[in-house]
Amino acid sequence: RAGSGALAVAAIAGATAFKREAAPEAEPALHEHAHDHAAAEAYAAAAAPVRDRAQKAAEARMKGYEGEACGECGNFTMVRNGTCLKCDTCGSTSGCS
Repeated sequence: RAGSGALAVAAIAGATAFKREAAPEAEPALHEHAHDHAAAEAYAAAAAPVRDRAQKAAEARMKGYEGEACGECGNFTMVRNGTCLKCDTCGSTSGCS
């Protein structure tokens, strides 16, 4: 058994690492690549109005307004008027009086 152990050590000592080289991946087809960009642009376009509306509402609240958009003019200048809201820009109310 002493001889077989020496042989195993000699075999391990002489072993070298095998480096695998991966085959280069094929370039995605132009159509697939363009489709990915179109989907990303569509998502960004859909998310932009939501983000803009939320940002405008937050800015209105910081200025002392309620953060609601006026149903008549669309501005975020609604202030509390009793139990209702009144627009500082156009004067319309939220429907109470």
